[in-house]
Amino acid sequence: MNLSSSNKITIIRSALSTLLLLSVAAFLFFSNSQTLQKGSYIVQGASKPTLIAAIESVGGEVVHNYTVIQAISALLTSNQAEQIRNNHPLIRLFSDEKVKLSSHKSKSKAGNGVDERNTYFPTQVGASQLHSQGITGEGVGVAIIDSGAAKFDGIRKNSYGKKRTIHHHSVLKGSKALKDEYGHGTHITSLISNSSTAFNSNGDASESYNGIAPDVELTIVKAFDANGSSTYTDVLKAIEYVVENRDKHNIKVLNLSFSAKPQSFYWQDPINQALMVAWQEGITVFASAGNSGSEAMSIGVPGNNPYVITIGATSDNYTPFDLSDDFVTSFSSAGPTVEGFIKPELVAPGGHMQGLMSHKSKIYKDYPEYADGNDYFLLSGTSQSTAVASGVAALMLQDDPYLTPNDIKCRLISSAFAGTANEGELSYSIFQQGAGMINAPWAVASDKVGCANQGMDIANELNDSQHYAGPARRYDDNGDFYILGVEGHEWDGLYNKAHLWPNAHLWPNAHLWPNAHLWPNAHLWPNAHLWPNAHLWPNAHLWPNAHLWPNAHLWPNAHLWPNSNLWGDAAVWENAHLWPNSNSFLDLGSDISSVSFINKWIEQE
Repeated sequence: MNLSSSNKITIIRSALSTLLLLSVAAFLFFSNSQTLQKGSYIVQGASKPTLIAAIESVGGEVVHNYTVIQAISALLTSNQAEQIRNNHPLIRLFSDEKVKLSSHKSKSKAGNGVDERNTYFPTQVGASQLHSQGITGEGVGVAIIDSGAAKFDGIRKNSYGKKRTIHHHSVLKGSKALKDEYGHGTHITSLISNSSTAFNSNGDASESYNGIAPDVELTIVKAFDANGSSTYTDVLKAIEYVVENRDKHNIKVLNLSFSAKPQSFYWQDPINQALMVAWQEGITVFASAGNSGSEAMSIGVPGNNPYVITIGATSDNYTPFDLSDDFVTSFSSAGPTVEGFIKPELVAPGGHMQGLMSHKSKIYKDYPEYADGNDYFLLSGTSQSTAVASGVAALMLQDDPYLTPNDIKCRLISSAFAGTANEGELSYSIFQQGAGMINAPWAVASDKVGCANQGMDIANELNDSQHYAGPARRYDDNGDFYILGVEGHEWDGLYNKAHLWPNAHLWPNAHLWPNAHLWPNAHLWPNAHLWPNAHLWPNAHLWPNAHLWPNAHLWPNAHLWPNSNLWGDAAVWENAHLWPNSNSFLDLGSDISSVSFINKWIEQE
C-alpha cells in the first residue's frame, strides 16, 4: 500500500506527539518519584517536642530521639524537608551523609608470614619501653566505634592469657555485634590492644607486645556495615551508647577512625556536638585527620572539632629503626580547619601497619596482596595512627587514672617531638604535623596541666551561646597560611615530601630515646620555642568574654545554604582567602564587622 506525502506527514506528526507525551509523562513520573522518595535527616532545634511536632505536621517519620544532643533523626521527602525549613526558620536540617572509615589502601609490602613477629609501631612511639615497666593499659576502658571485631586470641585475651573484658554492641539493624564482615574494626582494635608478645630480630621474646595497650578493657560498637559505610544517624547512635554506658563499661577513651566531609561549622555538626558531650563527661576522644590528601583545609568531621585530639599519619618508609627517612604520608589530611584551628594536633605511625584481620572479611578478600598468609594484614591510614594515639592515652590513664581529657591532650602535645631538619627548621608545616610525633614515655612522665583548650568552654558551645575560631590566617598576596603573632611558620598549603628527622640516629637496645633526648632539654625546637612553657593555646581565645554571634543565632529567620549543605559540592573557599588580615569574618554576607581578633595564640621567647 502506498501512502501519499500528506498521510506520511500526518503519521510522523502523530508519532512525534505520542513520543513527546510519553517523555513528559516519564519526566513527571520520575520527578514525582524523586519528590516522594524519603531521605534521612538529622533535625535540630531548641525543643524536642517542637522538632517532633514539626516532623509529624508535614507527614515525616521520627526514627530516633537522641539523648546526648538536641536532635531527632527523621525520614522526610525533599518537599517535607523544605516545608519544615520554610515553617520553622530556627530548625536546622542535616542531610544524613555517609561516613567513611579512614584507612588508605596504598601499595605495601606484605609481612613475612611468621607468628613470632614484631609490629614495630609500639617501639616507634615508646610504648614498648612502658610495657617493660608494667604500664600496659590495665584497668582502662577504650571504646571503638567501627565495623566490629573478629575473635582473635590477641584481642580476646590480655597479656596474662586471661579473658579480656569486652563489651560488644551493634547499632545496625540485623547485624551481629560479634562479627566484623568488613575487617577494619578488627585491624584497629588489634593495633590498640593486641596482647601477643613481640619478638626481636634474633627470634627471642621481648618484654613488649604487638599492640600499644595490651591489657585495656574494650567496648566495641558496631556502626559500619560489611562495606565499611555508615551514616550520621548510626554514628550518633554509637556515640550515644558510649556516653550512656561510660560508667558501666569504664570507658575513658573513645577511638574514632573515620571521617566525613564537613557540612557546617564544627559547632553545628551533630557528631561534633555529641563528642563535646562525651568530652565534657570525661571521655578523651581521638579522631582521624582523614585521608583526603595532605593539602590545606582537608580535615574532615570529627577531626575538625577543636576540643578532640586529631591525629595525622607518618610512615617509617619500611625502615622501622631508622628515623632519618620517616615522613608524613601524602594521604594524611592537613589543616587549618574552616574556623582557623590548627589540625592535626599530633601525628603517629600510620603507614603499612600490621594488624589482625579475618580471612573472611571483605578487605582481606578484596586485597589479598596486603595479607601475610596468616592472620595479619597491612593497612595504611589515619585510622591506624588514631588507634596508636588512643592506646597511648590508655597507658597514660593507667599511670594516672585521674587525668581529664584536657590533661591528656595537654601532655600529649607538650611531650610530642616535631619533625625538624637543619637548625630547627620544621620539615613539615605545623598544619601537617601539629606538635609532632607522639612520645609515650614523655607523655606518661609529663606533669603538664592547663595547656589545652584554653579559653574555650564546652558548656557555652552546647548551649549555643559562644563559639570559637583559631589563629590561622591566609595572606592576601600569595595565599600562604600563617599563624597570627608567630613568624616563620608560613605554608603554601601544598604537600612536599620531606624527611621528618634527616639527621637522627638509630635507637640502640630498641629504646626510642635511650639516655638522650632528640632535642636537648626536651624542647621541641631548640633555641626557638614555639610553645613556651609547653602551652599550645596559652591564656587566650579569639573572642574573650564575648559572643561571636550575639543572641546565639547566626542568621536569624533565614537559611544561608538550603539543602543543609554549607558549601555544596564545591571546595571550601576555593582560591579564596581564610580571613586575610581583616575583621570581616568569613565574608559570606553576614554583617559582623564588630568582631575583633586577638593576635595572640602562641608566642616565641
